[in-house]
Amino acid sequence: MSHIMGGFRYFQLLGSLIVGVAFVAAPNAARADAFEAYQITGSFTVPSGSGPYDVLADGRLIALDGDTVYLETALRSRTFAVHGTLAGADIPSFGAAFIRVSPDGTKIAVGNNGGNTSGFQVGVVDFNTLNGVWFDANHFVAEWIDNTNLAIAASDFFNGSSVTVLDTTSADAANPTNTTIVANVGGASGGIAFDSAGNLFVGNGFSSIGPSGTGTIKAFTQAAWMAALSGGSAVDFENEGTLIVQVLGASPLRFDVEGNLLAGGGGAAPENDAVALVRASAIADALSAMGAIDETDPTLVRRFDPIPSNDFNFYSVGYNAAGGEFYVRDYASTQLHVYRDVTGIPTVSQWGLMSMSLLLMTLGTLVARRRIVSIVAVR
Repeated sequence: MSHIMGGFRYFQLLGSLIVGVAFVAAPNAARADAFEAYQITGSFTVPSGSGPYDVLADGRLIALDGDTVYLETALRSRTFAVHGTLAGADIPSFGAAFIRVSPDGTKIAVGNNGGNTSGFQVGVVDFNTLNGVWFDANHFVAEWIDNTNLAIAASDFFNGSSVTVLDTTSADAANPTNTTIVANVGGASGGIAFDSAGNLFVGNGFSSIGPSGTGTIKAFTQAAWMAALSGGSAVDFENEGTLIVQVLGASPLRFDVEGNLLAGGGGAAPENDAVALVRASAIADALSAMGAIDETDPTLVRRFDPIPSNDFNFYSVGYNAAGGEFYVRDYASTQLHVYRDVTGIPTVSQWGLMSMSLLLMTLGTLVARRRIVSIVAVR
């Protein structure tokens, strides 16, 4: 009987330990989402004189100083090395407008910000050689749609702004295929971003002809903008699409891995001196025709100000999916302030399996000790 009871207690212990491993290895259901968990964790500097930057698929940053390209030496190393010089670039002293790496990592798109003599050009160059083609194309910011097509926001302040799609395989660089897919934005260009469903989010960066105000962000379905790209009429920003939120200067726009939307820029006080984070579930509600998001509700829109001693900062924002962090940068500064989800826990692949190994070792020890005790008892 004692042996049976001993075996029962043994299996009780085994069950408890297995439950413990399941608890350790499984994701923490009570963990806060990134929207609530982002906190500032420090800062670092990009190379002196560098302007726009982007993030590679492996999490390293790529930065541009004039026509000089810098690469971060490793994920979160915060140190940079010269990668090379853009061939054929005409970039003014105040720097390029943007740098964006293609999804497959083989190409870089660079907006020359009007150049010195060439006018507005977008360079599409090989990542390794930095040789490529400079297309005549007005621009402010850009986002790759795929490895061939580049969406570009471009402004004509007095006549509003638009979003075009540059075909980077165009044979004539002076007259490339650059189709307008969103027209009649009633102000200067804001940011553009695509969510995981292919919806295109477009911002009014600074209202001029309106009626939309500064910071207005609207979304357009993939079907709508694809129809325009395929030869249909461009969608009308002011009269079509879904109003998502009006916040700051709506520029730039970036999605994190959970679908929260980051927005930078600024307008008149108090719509300045911060970066905004719009909750993913609120965006989903807006897309489902439940109404625009209340930007004053802190449970739906968080604001981040890494330099609280100064009330007149003009922040941009970048996101690093591989690093799990976003960067806030004041205008013309080389310092990037880092925000990260500080409640992130190790995954099963990191330490859940290690816990399982420790459990098996423990169980092996328990079994061995029980066998020894049983042998001694029999003797």
